[in-house]
Amino acid sequence: MRQHGGFTLLEVLVALAILGVGIIAVMQLFPASLTQSRVAAERTAATTLANSELSRLRAFDISGNFDAWLTHNTLHPLDEAERAYALYEGWYTTVHRTAGSPDTYRVTFSVQMMDGRYETFVTYITPR
Repeated sequence: MRQHGGFTLLEVLVALAILGVGIIAVMQLFPASLTQSRVAAERTAATTLANSELSRLRAFDISGNFDAWLTHNTLHPLDEAERAYALYEGWYTTVHRTAGSPDTYRVTFSVQMMDGRYETFVTYITPR
């Protein structure tokens, strides 16, 4: 009597079931990864915009070009052409004098993202 080596049908079905569960688990990770990747790209764009605008503000003299910068950034919605390539809807800025020092200003720069949420950045500036 010769015995042939091989797998039984039951062993093959169990292996396929385990493989199927593993593939389904991995497939469920892809949408979450894509969402997190998109959110990270949006936050990077918002951070770059805020860093650029706040650096421009720090370069100004508060008594000079500060009013022009504030007028441009108080509320800045993007137009249709800009929105086609941007990852955000627009931005706005608020400026308040701090209570501790009358020459120090607290600048809050908020970027409105496409899904309606806001990314907010804060800096403090003083006159030169």
